[in-house]
Amino acid sequence: MANKDYILTQISQTLDISPSDFKRAQKRFNAVKDWLIDGEYKSGFSPKIYLQGSFRLGTVVRPYKEDKDANFDIDQVCELSPKSHTEPSTLKNDIGNRLKENSNYLRMLDEEGKRCWTLEYFSDDNSPGFHLDILPSLSARNGIEYQIDITHKETNKYSWSKSNPNGYYLWFKSKNIFSREFMLEEKRKLYEGNRNIYNVLEDVPTQLLRSPLQRAIQIMKRHRDVFFSNKNNKPISIIITTITTHVRTSSSLIEVINEFVDYTLERYESWLKEGYLVCDGILDFEEGVWIVPNPVDQGLDKSKIENFADKWNSDDALPNAFFEWVRQLKRDINRFIKSGVSDDLNLRTKNIGDGDSYSELLKKEVQQDIESGLGSNQNLLQLIHLGIEGKVDWEFIKKVAQREYDIAENDDSKNVAKVNFYQVARHRGISLSEESVKDIITVLNYNKNSSRYVMCCNLLLGTATHEMVRKCITEYGYENILDWPIIRLYDFPGKNIFLPRKYS
Repeated sequence: MANKDYILTQISQTLDISPSDFKRAQKRFNAVKDWLIDGEYKSGFSPKIYLQGSFRLGTVVRPYKEDKDANFDIDQVCELSPKSHTEPSTLKNDIGNRLKENSNYLRMLDEEGKRCWTLEYFSDDNSPGFHLDILPSLSARNGIEYQIDITHKETNKYSWSKSNPNGYYLWFKSKNIFSREFMLEEKRKLYEGNRNIYNVLEDVPTQLLRSPLQRAIQIMKRHRDVFFSNKNNKPISIIITTITTHVRTSSSLIEVINEFVDYTLERYESWLKEGYLVCDGILDFEEGVWIVPNPVDQGLDKSKIENFADKWNSDDALPNAFFEWVRQLKRDINRFIKSGVSDDLNLRTKNIGDGDSYSELLKKEVQQDIESGLGSNQNLLQLIHLGIEGKVDWEFIKKVAQREYDIAENDDSKNVAKVNFYQVARHRGISLSEESVKDIITVLNYNKNSSRYVMCCNLLLGTATHEMVRKCITEYGYENILDWPIIRLYDFPGKNIFLPRKYS
């Protein structure tokens, strides 16, 4: 495991911001900070300017969009002490107008965002560009430590909402404690590799040190970015970071990722079965509402909690996409554990690790089974996953599925083999013939008292319902039903997969 952790560390280093780029970003941040501090505002006074998000948490990773690396995102808060009653539009325009007073910033300023003003720093000297998002805010007057009031613009209407980036940072910091020995060793590595930037060891900023927790989050964020490169509904980083930080107990990168995956999918399966979740303050579903609370709001009235999953409750595609991604992360991390080849993680980075990829290892294993006269049903299911992802040729998978049927020794194993053979065609987008449909219906009628066959046959026919899926998971809880590739056929309009709140 240690060697694979080392590979993951190497990968995260290639995804991280370099010391020289960090120094460039810091210089730009400080220039904007000084400009904003010197401004005069109708809505408030005494500006406090500070970082929030991944740059401050040490989980920054270069984004990946439309199949290529994109520019870094830097999040900056401009917090004013409020004057008398202030409208959100006044605050928002105060900060925007101050930026526009600078001819350079006026040229770099993007269109007004829902919450932020964005300065675009384009790449230069073969270095990545930056988006600097400036969040206008006022210090909250409700007695809650570090909480701020922020603006939100939707269809030309401004409103107030609340956030607590300082409180969140302090919570994360309390969960991500470095030992002195770790700090010195990490600083030494950075110093030795960047003597052209740092004169002495003490010049290395602690903001560039990365714990296993931070590196695991970086890996997962990159995996998410690649997975959603050409898709909508990408999960926001704060949800990934919050859940991971809550449940992490290990110092191994792989184990930190597995802890996140196992916790999330356990909650997901429980939700599918029961239609609700026993609240744990991390990932909750209560009274039809998804909640990932800001941990610093613990103990507050529900109406005052900052809910990072708030948008999930107005768009079912968002939680569906999140859980779909976590299932793929599980498949990919398991493949990487077996192969030790970084390409199996689908991070679109330089490949690190020797030996065959997981797909090649699996094909060899299946071939050995065939030569030994053995069945390969479990391997066939993994091959189908790889076929869906375009990593193994479908004709090879079809031959393996046909062989599983040919060597089946009884009716039940024959029926299982039929289901798997027909799902290969369905995953390939091949329409089933009338004869095939009749064959599936025969299998269904013969096994009508088995929730597994009811679910699988209806998935093949395109007539599966949530209740069928739920019943199967409930009755066969000891099996990883959600790991079966046939589940990936469940694709109703709107991608609204498995919605307990819609129970009759």
